[in-house]
This record gives sequence, C-alpha cells and structure tokens, in this order.
Amino acid sequence: MKNRMLKSIKQWAGILTAIISYYIVHEGTHLLLALLFGVFERVRFVGIWGIQIVINDRGLEGISMALFSGLSSIVTILIGYILAFSPYVCKLKSRSILISLYYITLCFMILDPIYISVLSLFVGGGGDLNGITFGLQTSDIPFRIIFGSIAILNIILFYKRVSKQYKIIFN
Repeated sequence: MKNRMLKSIKQWAGILTAIISYYIVHEGTHLLLALLFGVFERVRFVGIWGIQIVINDRGLEGISMALFSGLSSIVTILIGYILAFSPYVCKLKSRSILISLYYITLCFMILDPIYISVLSLFVGGGGDLNGITFGLQTSDIPFRIIFGSIAILNIILFYKRVSKQYKIIFN
C-alpha cells in the first residue's frame, strides 16, 4: 500500500513538473520573442489554463506575427524529440527525474500538435494558430493537417520508442 502511494505521488509530481516545464518553455518562447520584437505588454494569468503573454496591438504583422505565434510550438516539439532520442536520459539513476522526463517528453511531443490540429476547434479559436494564419495571410487548414500529421507521428514515436525505453529502465 505504501509503495503504491509513493508511486502515485511520484507520477503526479512528474505530471506537475511536465506542466510547469511546458509553460516555462512555451510561454517563455513567446516572452523572449515579444521582448525581442519590442511588443511585450504584460503577462496575463488565465485561471486554471495558465498564463499568456500579451503583446500590444500595433506591434506584430506578417512573418514576425507568425514567428511569435508558432515558434513556441516548434521549440516544445524539438525539445520533446531531443528528450526522446537522447542517450543520456537512459543513464540517469534518479527514478523521480526519469518519471518527470517521461511526462515532459510526452507533453512536449504531443500537446501542441494536438491542440493546434484539433483541440483549438473546440476552445474558441486557435490562439497560436490564429497568429500564424493571420501573420501569413493564409488558411488554417494546411497547418491543421501538418500539426495533425506531427501529432500522429509523435504518438506513434512516443509509444514505440519512449514508452518501451522507459519500460526497460523501470523493469
């Protein structure tokens, strides 16, 4: 009973660490770009949904708007790939760190592709997707297809590589 409770605590701590890591990287990328482009206005806390970087209205258009909106998703996905393929992760001895890295990898590889391709249809708009399509003056459909394809690829990759790798580590 005690071991199951400890395992559950470690899993929830790993999930919480993944969520915090995601917000730091994703919103941190938005923040860095807003500061770089000189359009940062403030950080807005959005209840249980986390935080958003607010930029001034007259600031971004074209490629800079698309970069501000899309680069954060690309960064999180790339970090997910780095964690998925890093030979050093398997060599870590701390089970707590490994559990956190498992959930961070899952979150970074899958969250943005699923949100941009599908979930944004159900939560009042696309957020980052709106900025990409507005900046590039194009339809959202190609980006939904691209990110949907990335989501499918990443789910398969996570299942076939990352999950198997962690099963070996924990057995």
